[in-house]
Amino acid sequence: MNATLQVMLAMVVRLVDFLRAYPFGDGPADEVSARFTAKVERQQMLVALEQDGVAAREAQVEIHNALRQEIIHLPLRHLAGVAASLEGDQPDIAAAVGKSASGLTGQKFLAAVRSVVATVEAQQELLRSRGMAEETLPTLTRLLAEYEQALRATNAGKRAHTGARAEMRSLGRELMVLVRQLDGLVVFHFRDKPDLLGAWKSARNIAWPADEPAKPVAAKEGQASR
Repeated sequence: MNATLQVMLAMVVRLVDFLRAYPFGDGPADEVSARFTAKVERQQMLVALEQDGVAAREAQVEIHNALRQEIIHLPLRHLAGVAASLEGDQPDIAAAVGKSASGLTGQKFLAAVRSVVATVEAQQELLRSRGMAEETLPTLTRLLAEYEQALRATNAGKRAHTGARAEMRSLGRELMVLVRQLDGLVVFHFRDKPDLLGAWKSARNIAWPADEPAKPVAAKEGQASR
């Protein structure tokens, strides 16, 4: 969550507290207040979803990076050594088995290692005769499946926090419109209660981050509340 959204959320939460403490006592105005409160609660839930998505993605990135390194430095390195013995008489198989995936990540890494697995499956007898360990193929297959699962989880975490962030931005714009609407309602309904007007103004008083798009919006709202 960026700085503008953090500041905006802090403000709208304070405004919800005010509206709960001092209801308008007027049906249509209280409906606006209830709609605003519901949207603020949704925004708070989205913040939690975004944070969970980021945390899940970071955890899975660590896992799939570790698995990638294990695949490169154990079964693929072993197979590259075996492939070296085939370069003279079986260069095509040597190239396919000894293929380097060290510079690849994500789906490209998956595709490269799957290609190695397919060659090893087709040439097991030959590769075993050149020293390939019996457990090489099952180890590589298992690690590759684990890497693919971790990669899927990483992408799911990314989608979750990206989707939450997009909705947060959209909802933030809706909340700012409602704040201006509520400002007019508060000024009228509590016109004879300067202490409540002061409390509302204080709840709305925030310092927007410098050079943020929301800053001029706050200035307009300040004019509307006079």
